[in-house]
Amino acid sequence: MTIVLPSRRSVMSERRPVIRILPTAGLKQDLQTLHDAALKKPQGPEGRLLRVALNQLGRIQQGAPGTHPLGFMPSYPDLSDCETTYVGADPNAKPSHRIVWRERAPQRPGEPVIREIIALGERANGQAYYMAGQRLGRPVGFTLAELAAQREPIASPSRPRQRLTGSFDTPSMNEPDHQFE
Repeated sequence: MTIVLPSRRSVMSERRPVIRILPTAGLKQDLQTLHDAALKKPQGPEGRLLRVALNQLGRIQQGAPGTHPLGFMPSYPDLSDCETTYVGADPNAKPSHRIVWRERAPQRPGEPVIREIIALGERANGQAYYMAGQRLGRPVGFTLAELAAQREPIASPSRPRQRLTGSFDTPSMNEPDHQFE
């Protein structure tokens, strides 16, 4: 009788949740800027940085953990719900750039985990972190709890929802007729 054990790779893939990458418009802009610079010097540091960044994005999609989770620091926007992954063109130097991303759990069973990639920016002076905070609408010096307490609710749960009838061209009887010049 022969017993065949599953390979380590198949056991790991069975346990690993499905991950979907959600690149933000900001990340697309960051990659485009880096791509444009790499086209000018494909064998230069810009081309290498682009290749390293794309490889790291692939690893993030495969489930690799970030370099470290971020925390609250009063001199930066609160990114405590985010991770950072270091990237750099020179393997012998401190990584020059950071990828900032956050993971969101599935809303329903069977849906993939979403890893939202927010920014790819320079490490110098915390540029990547300021950029990510700006893209998430987070000012410097406020915790996520403080920001959540300041935001007004969009709709009151006690107010019944009204169903709109008609079209955009024809206002309903209970709506004022707005005219724009």
